[in-house]
Amino acid sequence: MNDKEKRWQKILYKCEAETKERRANGKSDKKCGGCVRCEKAEHRKNSTGWHCCGMPYDVGILPSDPACGEYWDREEQEKIDREKAEQDERERMARWEQNKNNPPVKLPIVFDGYGTIPMCPVCHEMPYSTEQCYFCGQRFIQDKEIEEYNKPLTKECVCINCGTPGLMHISKYNGHKSFRCEKCGIAWME
Repeated sequence: MNDKEKRWQKILYKCEAETKERRANGKSDKKCGGCVRCEKAEHRKNSTGWHCCGMPYDVGILPSDPACGEYWDREEQEKIDREKAEQDERERMARWEQNKNNPPVKLPIVFDGYGTIPMCPVCHEMPYSTEQCYFCGQRFIQDKEIEEYNKPLTKECVCINCGTPGLMHISKYNGHKSFRCEKCGIAWME
């Protein structure tokens, strides 16, 4: 059993006999409200306002109901998520410290199947900046290709609502066009 399976065994309480006994006696130290699967469902008509993701959608629950055998502890999961986020940030900062003083390298602009994006040659992530990678700290050469990539694409157009002229912004990634009218406030995207 690997670490992931051990962690899931710790979180999930799969015991049908225990579930039946809890439901029958109404006694449980665990309540549905402490489970990850318990979610608000106020938009549903004739509902208790809560729903369990592990049950049919038309069955309502209350957070105070005794938990079932598939109880998934929300606090334990949030703790695991926090620890994972902290570990990821420590690893990112370690890569940053390792690469931040490296000489700048050329940032390739690649086609990823949907559009063109910059891709860090060190960590192979989208760097979120054309100056330095957010994930690994690698700096990039500011050449003509990067200057051209950084220039916004705009096109003059007319508001479809009030006829006021304005600028439409065009995404370099996928060609989507967006516009917001300064006069009437209408916004659209295609």
